[in-house]
Amino acid sequence: MASRPRGARRGTRQRALVLAAVRASGVEHPTADRVFARVRADLPRVSLGTVYRNLQRLVAEGAIGVAQIADRAARYDPTPTPHDHFVCDRCGRVDDLATEDASARVAAALRAGHAVRAHALIVYGDCRRCRGEERPA
Repeated sequence: MASRPRGARRGTRQRALVLAAVRASGVEHPTADRVFARVRADLPRVSLGTVYRNLQRLVAEGAIGVAQIADRAARYDPTPTPHDHFVCDRCGRVDDLATEDASARVAAALRAGHAVRAHALIVYGDCRRCRGEERPA
């Protein structure tokens, strides 16, 4: 039986279910608690700590993104590539925003001599649903 190289990580059922829960969320950007509830439906004995560890690992591996929005709980994003977000002040809905050139903001910071770890632009306002222009699905 071949052994795994030291430090190599084995894919686990828990991690696969966490990833599936985030990806199945569509545009929801679920919190860890919401991901936990979804995973627990398939794996009742899973712990919240296991879900948190797997979310952190998936973010570190670049499989999912994370949006830390003000003082709210971290929201996990099925889209791992850099993009911006809209947050509804009324209902808390988080939507991805297609940006023309997010790299321009990063480039400006680099030209100013800063070391950039990440970027996040968050636009706040009232979503279409809260303004009454969209009916719930």
